[in-house]
Amino acid sequence: MSLDPDDLHDLLDRATDAVQPVGMAVRARAVAHRRRVRRRGVAAGLASAVAVAGVVVAVQGAGGPAADAPTTPAPATTSTAPTPAEPLVAPDIPLDRIQDRWDPRGVEDLPVLDLGVPRVLPVADGGEVTTAVALLDGDDATLLIGADGAQTSLTLPDGLGTSRSVRLSPDGRRVAAVGSTGFFWRDLDGGAWQRVDVPGHAREGSVGWLPGSDVVVLQGYGPGVRVDLATGGTRLLPHLAEYVSWAADPDGRLTYQLPADGPSIDGPALVREDGDGGTTEVFPGPLESIQRYALSDSSMAAARADGAIYGGEPAAHDVDGLIALDRVTLATRALLPVEDRAGYYADGGNLVPTSWLDDDTVLFTVLPRDAAKEYLVAWDVGTGDLSRVACWPTAYDASFASDLAARR
Repeated sequence: MSLDPDDLHDLLDRATDAVQPVGMAVRARAVAHRRRVRRRGVAAGLASAVAVAGVVVAVQGAGGPAADAPTTPAPATTSTAPTPAEPLVAPDIPLDRIQDRWDPRGVEDLPVLDLGVPRVLPVADGGEVTTAVALLDGDDATLLIGADGAQTSLTLPDGLGTSRSVRLSPDGRRVAAVGSTGFFWRDLDGGAWQRVDVPGHAREGSVGWLPGSDVVVLQGYGPGVRVDLATGGTRLLPHLAEYVSWAADPDGRLTYQLPADGPSIDGPALVREDGDGGTTEVFPGPLESIQRYALSDSSMAAARADGAIYGGEPAAHDVDGLIALDRVTLATRALLPVEDRAGYYADGGNLVPTSWLDDDTVLFTVLPRDAAKEYLVAWDVGTGDLSRVACWPTAYDASFASDLAARR
């Protein structure tokens, strides 16, 4: 059987219709490469691109167009998968950073530090308070205390209930409250209570202020809720669910704990916002359980609960207490052990860092075991010195205007 030239050309055209031109294959390879780079990194993407190039060469060798093909095959290259980055884990607590053990039941023997807060709260009623240094919230009354010793009662919105949370803003000029009937806030300088609609689960949460006193975070078991007081806008914060510990630095960037997925020798990760939409993670590791944070520009204070199960004599670092850390690496600046048993102070919420007075001084609240009063105390993390700032009856929950605290 013979074919004339026209029939032969027609047959060849139909046979090569399914073969992609080299230019199209190269473009497809480039697109696939970019997608793989985004998903798996540069090294994995290059390896895949080499594989695609091999397919193209194979198609060409099987009868595809060869006009643009190299006369000598490129040498084969190999690539290994990238090694996952090692997780950042806090270093061990150096023994020379562990200070003398302190028994909070001796708090009355500490020297007094004047920060503009009356030493004994509450004070006698009298005077108008438009800027408060402290707020006391009890079942029978909510009290505002000024730096000059003035004190006045604050009427709360109806129906908040006894499980409410009422907190003074950092600048001492606003109060926020949440309870059974919703979320409310007001200015102390002649303002009325304003209500902002929030999800139902947030009514069972607690109030936390961000720096600047313009934004409140409500946190409980469900997702956290961010409330912008200027606009009334709200936004869910799913990463603040389940009562995880969190705090904001002076620029409003959050550090928070991820819920634990299961047992881990390094503990649940701490996530730190970088201000550009990104985050970094660090694991507490030998710090074990750290909770209830207070942040400065460079440091972090937390209540530290020892999680060791002793089979013999405990090590020097097997203690509960307050710990001061570098914010980025979680390297220990100082550990103040407290005389404790059964986790009363750290795990029980009776030892709580509230703010940094300066780069070396942490303010914290402590309720000594079997005491009738709670205390605000200052801790110098460099020297270990402790000073008593204020005290109040345990019938009240207290909050303080951290922006106004200053040595007198």
